Amino acid sequence: MEPLIPINRQTMKNILFSGLSVALSLAFFSSCSSSESAENASKNKKKKFTPTYQFGTVSSQKVGQEIQLPGEFQPFQEVSIYPKADGFVEKVLVDRGSNVRKGQVLMVLEAPETEEQLVAARSNYLKAQAMLVGSKEHYRRLVSGSKISGSVSALDLESAKARMMADSAAAMGEQANFGALTKIKSYLVVRAPFDGVITERNVHPGALVGSGVRLSGPMLMLQQQNRLRLVVDIPETYSLGVKNGKEVTFEVNAMPGKKFHGKISRRSGNMSEKFRSETVEIDVDNAGKILKPGMFAEISMASDGTAGALAVPGSAILTSTERQYVVRVQNGVAEYVEVKTGQQSDTLTEVFGNLHVGDKIVTNPRNDLKNGAKLAVK
Repeated sequence: MEPLIPINRQTMKNILFSGLSVALSLAFFSSCSSSESAENASKNKKKKFTPTYQFGTVSSQKVGQEIQLPGEFQPFQEVSIYPKADGFVEKVLVDRGSNVRKGQVLMVLEAPETEEQLVAARSNYLKAQAMLVGSKEHYRRLVSGSKISGSVSALDLESAKARMMADSAAAMGEQANFGALTKIKSYLVVRAPFDGVITERNVHPGALVGSGVRLSGPMLMLQQQNRLRLVVDIPETYSLGVKNGKEVTFEVNAMPGKKFHGKISRRSGNMSEKFRSETVEIDVDNAGKILKPGMFAEISMASDGTAGALAVPGSAILTSTERQYVVRVQNGVAEYVEVKTGQQSDTLTEVFGNLHVGDKIVTNPRNDLKNGAKLAVK
């Protein structure tokens, strides 16, 4: 344990004097600071804040912007090939990925009963034709004989005519039956309805197909891929400015950095109730088959603006909890005009309301600006 150092009376006086001096100094500075703060606060209260408003005019220029929308490629034509006649698959001449031409044989079916029915129908047709020829000749002879008075009775002549007409009807019926069976036989040979690519095959030789057979899917699926449809849904806000022939640019997600160009080929003409959008199609030449049906694309197009809309700076729109306003200045007085907004660009916004081209408006309104307040317009 270290020994305590004794402190004399003079040293104690010096310590007390130093502490008292420090306390007085702090009190003095605190008093000065409080006095200055109070003085500044009093001066600020005396100053009244006056906002500075800026003014502009309503214009009729179109507000357009670059919009980007997703799209999907679809084949220009696509068909699911089902059997038109009952039978067994005899030959399948194509497979998935086969390129085919219009009219090319894709598949051959066999139906022995159809062949037998066709032979029988042909025989019945020939028999009906022979009977018709005989009845026509009999009626012709009776007509020639009736020229000699009393040689042919009127009853025989009418009976021969009725028989000829009945044989004619029978021959026509047999001809129709023969033609129908001939058509059914042609259905046993399945041909391509257009140029395209086989994308799906679900049957093999020996399979039973027909209207009464439950199939898991079509026998074949054929798509036209040398030309594609790029399908895009345009939101209601921009649909009025979209016209056939409008140029667009699109990029494919699978090929980043590569840009394609096209034009709007057709519009659906109605709004989807679910998405409030209009479907448009862009025809895309795909002779090299670089693009595939089912791919997604990002479409960029310039909006032409809404017809009849007026334009104001975006900062001039004053929004409350329920409505939107533009503050118009008439004779130096602020007037709140309720508006509906449309398309927007970086600086301008479409508005619809009781405004006119050239109206003076406040471009930086504040919520505390009252309707009817006086403004000094320079």
